[in-house]
Amino acid sequence: MPDYRLKYHLMPVTGWLNDPNGLSFYKGRYQIFYQEDEKDCTGKLKCWGHYSTADFQHYRKEADALLPDTEDDKDGCYSGSAIEYKNQLHVFYTGNVKHAGNYDYIHEGREHNLMHAVSDDGIHFTEKKKLLSNREYPKDLTLHVRDPKVFEMDGSFHLVMGARTNEDHGCILEYRSSDLIHWKLEKRLVPSNVNGYMLECPDVLFFKDNAFLMCSPQGLPKIEGMYQNVYDTGTYEVHGDVLSNYRSLDYGFDFYAAQTMHAGNRIILIGWMGMPDAQYTNPTADENWMHALTMPREVTYDGVLRQYPIQEILGLRRNECIHKENDFICSKASCITFSSEGCFLLKMNDISLSFRNGTVTLDMGNSGSGRKVRTFTADSIDDVSVFIDTSCMEIFFNHGEYCMTARYYDNKNDIHTITEGIKETVSYDMEPFVIEKGSL
Repeated sequence: MPDYRLKYHLMPVTGWLNDPNGLSFYKGRYQIFYQEDEKDCTGKLKCWGHYSTADFQHYRKEADALLPDTEDDKDGCYSGSAIEYKNQLHVFYTGNVKHAGNYDYIHEGREHNLMHAVSDDGIHFTEKKKLLSNREYPKDLTLHVRDPKVFEMDGSFHLVMGARTNEDHGCILEYRSSDLIHWKLEKRLVPSNVNGYMLECPDVLFFKDNAFLMCSPQGLPKIEGMYQNVYDTGTYEVHGDVLSNYRSLDYGFDFYAAQTMHAGNRIILIGWMGMPDAQYTNPTADENWMHALTMPREVTYDGVLRQYPIQEILGLRRNECIHKENDFICSKASCITFSSEGCFLLKMNDISLSFRNGTVTLDMGNSGSGRKVRTFTADSIDDVSVFIDTSCMEIFFNHGEYCMTARYYDNKNDIHTITEGIKETVSYDMEPFVIEKGSL
């Protein structure tokens, strides 16, 4: 049986992983929490797992941070965020409660509680407190109000949560606080054009005079070449309380619920390399694990929002090899880069990546576990970087102007690469992560 375990992507030791949570820098280490159920590959438990790192190359697997062990979060510690305040790490998350009965769990039968906990070391958290419940949220909303992201702005703390109205329109609630405990609703942000019935996992990105709301809309209308997955993840421009000019962040199969953190002068993004409600069979369940996190990506803005692997990930590249021929072999933990002067074709075993007539096409062949093709349109593609890791690939075009993320599954031991329309290709081996046990 093939071994699909990843070499330089964070994944569960066993069981299930989904949304990254609580991304932060605290006590000299980057704290990476995530949705986890180490006992079940279907993700029934929903606690907060935890990795930490000082350099994004050596990691510690820490003890689970939050468990669904109170009446206010008994059916799951759902997604949330973290912020340092007075030398403590404060986490905010959605406590999910589902009441027994014949409910739709949208308009009745559910609680989404704003929960808060504090840590002095980034690992162990104090007694949980419920700060807001559905009774305090606006009355025109369903019970789906969740995924708090907290940040500082203009001398105050702000917190955004995704919401679904009774008319099935997505919106964002923004709260303000001076002490992280008492929160007052300040405004509601509403999309002016592209919208779904729910906006999950909101985050706010600032670049001088430009602000973006990143989120994962559910229920976007299907349009040829756009919103091809069950759900999408992208950004809106923020203008007051209006969200406009929605743009997808990733055009592959497996990218959702992304979150950012500030690291010095960098904004670092990590996404879930998976997709909720996707109807396909993931063969890693046979190895008793499911899903992974994307590589950390730095987000920049130069008139175009870009995301590209952080320098620490680029530092894992080894053994640079320049290929002037169009047929070569590389490792299943590797990076392939090339420049494009027009149309091209890159074949990696039975997977093909091409650019023709203004359309980029990723065709998974027989390696997509039933998933076949994803596309997007672009005026030009100047450079491409493909990061391959055993059973996943992350592809960056025009230094991160466009991205495609996908899990793949084949029985090959390496990557047989064939190119057309490419004069020179550079390949690297990728050094695996080092992961040690921390406070387990």
